[in-house]
Amino acid sequence: MVEKKDSSNKESKGTELMKAAEQMEQICIALRRDFHTYPEAAWNEFRTTAKVAQRLRKMGMKVVLGKEVIQPDFAFGRPDEEELKRQQRRAIEQGAEPELVEEMEGYTGAMAVIDTGRKGPAVALRFDMDCVEVQETDHENHSPNRQGFASVNEGWMHACGHDGHTAMGLVLTEILWRHKDALQGRIKILFQPAEEGVRGARAMVERGLLDDVDVVLGIHIYGTEEPYPALAGTQTGLYATTKFDVTIHGRNAHAGGAPQEGHNALLAAVTAISAMNGFLQDGRGAERLNIGLIRGGSGRNVVPADCTFCGETRGSDTAVEQRLFDRMKACVEGACRMFECENRIVSVGAAPAGGGDEDLAARIVAAAQQQVEDMQWTEPIQVNTGTTDDFAYMMKQVQERGGKACYLALLSKLTEGLHGSGYDFDETCLIPGVKSLLAALSCVGIMGDQR
Repeated sequence: MVEKKDSSNKESKGTELMKAAEQMEQICIALRRDFHTYPEAAWNEFRTTAKVAQRLRKMGMKVVLGKEVIQPDFAFGRPDEEELKRQQRRAIEQGAEPELVEEMEGYTGAMAVIDTGRKGPAVALRFDMDCVEVQETDHENHSPNRQGFASVNEGWMHACGHDGHTAMGLVLTEILWRHKDALQGRIKILFQPAEEGVRGARAMVERGLLDDVDVVLGIHIYGTEEPYPALAGTQTGLYATTKFDVTIHGRNAHAGGAPQEGHNALLAAVTAISAMNGFLQDGRGAERLNIGLIRGGSGRNVVPADCTFCGETRGSDTAVEQRLFDRMKACVEGACRMFECENRIVSVGAAPAGGGDEDLAARIVAAAQQQVEDMQWTEPIQVNTGTTDDFAYMMKQVQERGGKACYLALLSKLTEGLHGSGYDFDETCLIPGVKSLLAALSCVGIMGDQR
C-alpha cells in the first residue's frame, strides 16, 4: 500500500501566513510611503539600508550590511567620496541611526538570513531599494502630493516602484521570521542597492551571496490596463545592457578669429552620437540606444575643448547588445580622429540578457491561484519588450549551477509610466504581492515537500 502524503499541515501553514500578511497591510503601506518620502539614488541608499537593518535587528534577526554584502571591486558607478559623505549626513538628518551608517563603511545594501535549522532548500529573494534621478511632479492631483508623502529630496523620486518592493520585502521577512518554526531550509532576503543603472546585483553576486542558493526569486511592479492587481509568473527575455559615460577632450580657440586652432569636442560628440544611431539593425534581435545626457562648451564664441555624454545600449540578446556597444565605441573613436580629440569611455553598469524558468513560473502561478484571493491572473510567462534588470545576474548565477529562478511581474494600475515624474502605483497591490511570494515559497519546499 502506498502511503499518501498529508498536505493538510502544509496548507494550514500557508493559510496562517496569508492571514498574517493581511494583518500587515497598513504597515506595508506606511513603510512604502516612508521610503517614497526619502528616496535615495544608486549607492546612496544609506537611510533606506539603515531603516531596513534597524527594523529587522529589533526582531532579533541576523542582518549584515555594506562590505559584507557588496564586493567593492564590482561596485561600478559609485559617487565620489565627498558626495557619499554628503549623502550619509543627509541620511542621518532624515532619521538613519548613525551607528548603522558607520557600519556600512560607505557601501549600501543589506541581507537578512533566516536559518530554520531544518533540512530544506536554500532560497534567496531580491528586493531593490534605489530611486530614479527624476524630479517628482508638484501637480496637486498626484497622490503623494495629496496625501503628504512626496519626495523631499530634490531631483530624486521613487518612479519605478522600488519603495513598494522594499516595503514588501520587509513585511515578507517579518512574517517568515515570526513563523520560522513552521518552515524548513534557509532563506536569504537581499535588499539590493543600485538596480537603476544595473550596478548592484553583480556586486552582491561577486560577494558570493548566491553561491549556495537553490532558488532565487525577484518581483517588480509593472503597469496594466487589465483588471488588477495581477500576477505573471515570470518575465523572460530581459534585455542585456551596458551603461556608459564618454568624455571627449579637444582644444579651445577663438571661434571667429582662429577656429582652425581649435579641436571641437562638442562637434566630435554629436558626430559620434549621430553615427552610432545608424547601427540599430541586427537580424539576430532587437536593439535600443539612448543618449540621456550631454554637457559641453563654455561660451558661444569659444571652440569647446570638453564634452561629456552618458548613454546606454540594450539588446534582446547579449551578443546583439555587445555588438551595438562595440559600434558605439568605434563611432566615438572615429569621430575623435576626425576632430583631433581624445576620448575616454567608461562602463558604469551592465547586465546580461536573462529570464526566469518557465516550469517554476507555472508552479508558482498555480500555487498563487489556490492561495491568494482578490488577484487577477495572466499567463505564467510574460515576454519582455525592452526592460533590463540586473536581477539577470542573480538568475544566471543560480541557473548555471543547476538551480531555478523566477522574476515575478506584479501588475497594478499606474498613473504614469516607469521613470515618469508623475509615476505612482495603486497600493492595493502590495499585500497581494507579499502573498504571491509566500505562495512561491510554498512550492519550492520552504513550507514542506515540493509539489
